[in-house]
Amino acid sequence: MELFHIIYSAGVDAFFKVGVFVSLSILIMGIIDYKFNGVVIKLLEKNRKNGVYLSALLGLIPGCGGAIVVVPLFILGKISFGALVAAFITTMGDAAFVLIVGNISAYFKILLISGVVGVVSGLLIDRFRIGENIVMNKDFNQSSESGFVNEESGHKIHNHIAHKKGDIVDKVLHRKSDIKEIYLLTHTVWYKIFWILVIISTPFAIEHLLEGHSHVEHEGNLNLIEILAFLGTVLCIFYTVLSRKLVKGSDFDKTESKLGSLKETLIHTAEEVAFLVSWVFVAFFSYEIFLSYIGGEIVLKNILDSGGFLVVIMAIFIGLIPGCGPQILLAALYISGAIPFSALAANAICNDGDALFPLLALSKKSAAMVTFYNIIPALLVGGVLYFLEI
Repeated sequence: MELFHIIYSAGVDAFFKVGVFVSLSILIMGIIDYKFNGVVIKLLEKNRKNGVYLSALLGLIPGCGGAIVVVPLFILGKISFGALVAAFITTMGDAAFVLIVGNISAYFKILLISGVVGVVSGLLIDRFRIGENIVMNKDFNQSSESGFVNEESGHKIHNHIAHKKGDIVDKVLHRKSDIKEIYLLTHTVWYKIFWILVIISTPFAIEHLLEGHSHVEHEGNLNLIEILAFLGTVLCIFYTVLSRKLVKGSDFDKTESKLGSLKETLIHTAEEVAFLVSWVFVAFFSYEIFLSYIGGEIVLKNILDSGGFLVVIMAIFIGLIPGCGPQILLAALYISGAIPFSALAANAICNDGDALFPLLALSKKSAAMVTFYNIIPALLVGGVLYFLEI
């Protein structure tokens, strides 16, 4: 019974505390991106001199999209390696949205720290002419598979962002995408159910957040709404497992389609939030199980104190894992009080979110070098902040 209570509480919190508010935040950012349709990207293409500053600005945009669209600009020689590193240091990926709704002051602190570190690192890398002779991968497999539809086929007009149709970026990153049945599910059914659920849940999520409900037995509508929130998390987990196993499209595909279509913004925002809610649920559930196992928050504090700087090192190692999932989990653990701010900051500097995947596809050497030049400032900043905390 206690285990069910933990699962239920984690499910309701994941949707009410994070899912509803994050979905609105991501949607607002997506609409802004759609309306301006890559203004900063166009500035980057015309102004290589200020590439580090503009790339860092793109990286600071919550989510992975800003850093993802920097990748083809670097591959096609429109920005420097220092600008690429600046974007990857400043990006937090989807973990940024968890902080925005969970601890906004911590988010702005991370924004300031990573922005300064990203710009300084990028300028130093360009000053010493690092990464000027990187070559792309040559072993691209462009085989087509029956039963798949391309992400582009969902648009009557698909505008390519940061590259042109038929170039190397187009050939590598625009591949056969979704299984037809999954494509129909995401583009006709799932996103509508999701946004209806968010709209219904918003006022109750606000009430839930302000009053700090503990998910004990309630009478009346609130209990039904909490059950709805729990089912919302279950639906997000189911959709995430389904889509991540069967969808073959690249993250660049999705980012580009969001910039070209309001409908695609709604569709991929729903998919992105489902993935985020799933990881937040895992974080909340794991944290409560861990607390129950060790004997409470006081014991946890003693463990962290005895762990010392090792906690920061572990956060950096997690940051090196490609993708947003582990970083979302770590941000959620920070909000729960499981890790110190120094570990969060170190992770934010060295994690690249989903932006590393298109870079790996285009240039493994670049991806390895970006990772290396992220570790150094992450160690330095994490170390300084850790010793200021103790």
